[in-house]
Amino acid sequence: MKNIHIINRVVYLLFLLGFVVCMVVGFSVGEFNKKTRADNKSVVAVVPEKKESVNNNEAIYYIKLNGSADTNMALTFFSVHQNVEVYANGQCIYYIKGGNSVFGKTPGTSYNIVIIPSYTTDVTVKLTSVYDNIEIGDVSFEYGDETTIVKNIITSSLLPAAICWIIFIVGLFMVFVWLCSRKSIMHTQAMLYFGIYAMIVGCWSLNETSLATMLVENRTVASFVGYTLLMMMPIPFVQAEKYFFQMKKSLASNILCTIFAVTDIALLVLHMTGIWEYKLSVKVIHFMLAMSLVYLTGLIIIRIREKGFDRKVKANIIAAAALILSVIIDLIAYYSNFNQTDVVGKMGMLVCIITLATESMSEAMEKIREGRKAEFYRDLAITDAMTAMYNRTAFDNWENSTKDYTDIGIVTFDLNNLKWCNDNLGHAEGDAYIETAADIIKDVFGRYGNCYRIGGDEFCTVIKHASRVDIEKCVHMLCEEENKATKKNPQSPDIKIACGYAKFDADTDKDFEDTRSRADQKMYESKRELKSRQDG
Repeated sequence: MKNIHIINRVVYLLFLLGFVVCMVVGFSVGEFNKKTRADNKSVVAVVPEKKESVNNNEAIYYIKLNGSADTNMALTFFSVHQNVEVYANGQCIYYIKGGNSVFGKTPGTSYNIVIIPSYTTDVTVKLTSVYDNIEIGDVSFEYGDETTIVKNIITSSLLPAAICWIIFIVGLFMVFVWLCSRKSIMHTQAMLYFGIYAMIVGCWSLNETSLATMLVENRTVASFVGYTLLMMMPIPFVQAEKYFFQMKKSLASNILCTIFAVTDIALLVLHMTGIWEYKLSVKVIHFMLAMSLVYLTGLIIIRIREKGFDRKVKANIIAAAALILSVIIDLIAYYSNFNQTDVVGKMGMLVCIITLATESMSEAMEKIREGRKAEFYRDLAITDAMTAMYNRTAFDNWENSTKDYTDIGIVTFDLNNLKWCNDNLGHAEGDAYIETAADIIKDVFGRYGNCYRIGGDEFCTVIKHASRVDIEKCVHMLCEEENKATKKNPQSPDIKIACGYAKFDADTDKDFEDTRSRADQKMYESKRELKSRQDG
């Protein structure tokens, strides 16, 4: 049976993987019979005729175009923390300039799509770095139909954007599961922190895509958000790994998180005051990320020494390998002024997040199953198997744990005719008699308190707010239910339940046992009365 269960999972995962692959391939290379005017337009790379550099902080590109009569032609290029000015035939037609706000003076990273006037032959592009001593790297220019350019950008960005959304949704789902399960199971903090980490990674990586660069107009704020999200990553990552490996007293993690938090606050203040902006302090942020990976490596080594290559170690090795690959690719792209983050890097992030999420969720589900099993055995210990009422153990536990009996009453019950039923009709009929009587007691009195089977044919109900209950009415309902049950099963003996009631009286009762004794006395009186009626 276990092998069949595993095979079913494997088949389902293979089907799901095949579906995803078919979907991606279909959207990427599948043919679709639709033709638009933009499909006839081409976008070509343009090499500037001349480039002038000033102190490595400023570059001027002189570009020759074919003087097209089309009104929808555009020049596109990427700028990274640079003021941009574009001139057509000597006239300024486009510019982006940073300011001096709390979000920084940089205009951020921008996907510049500049509409070129008809018959333009000479275009000058001036790029000025907003930070001193930061070189302007190589810039690639493309020229063609604006609609085609936008379509190409969107098409190339769909897969990276989809990966980012999946990472964010996985994180959101983990946080949601934590919110739903934190009260029922312990040690779920790893799931919470992994969820927060995934949501941050998803937002950060989505902000880095060409699609976001093109659609989000305020690139200064986008740049501020991107760096802030990046420096927020190490803390939830370290916390998640600490709880994942159940390091209850982890001095290293506490020190690291304190250092990270203080550093984050300091960098934020320095950036917003203009003293040291994020772009200039990015190496500090990258160092924090590297330290969190070193911490993970240390945890894996400790775990291997203590428990060998268990499931947690294997999952974290896979996640760490994917994460390190992703970080290396992103760092290479960043320091080489590559315009767009690589899909492979995002896939590495996705593999890391899904691996850790799967392991955390699996562990949480295992704890839920253990909790349910423990709860089942607890319930079994205090539940009467035949009637599903609480048993004598549950009643004794309640009585021993209760200190204040104010406004508490008790109704005690005893079944007439049970011995005769067992002796003459058999114990199976006697069991049915007990079950039917128990159901009647629960139906009438169960709404007012807990019902207990405290002996073979002895029952009681503890009523918590006795002053609000009309006992006479309940006794009358009990008699009606007895008659209904008797008429329903005429071949069975008449259902007769003797009952007595008492309310705790602090002046006369030393404890609740005195209250129950008074109820028992009334119950025995009722039992004798029922027996005399039956004999008569």
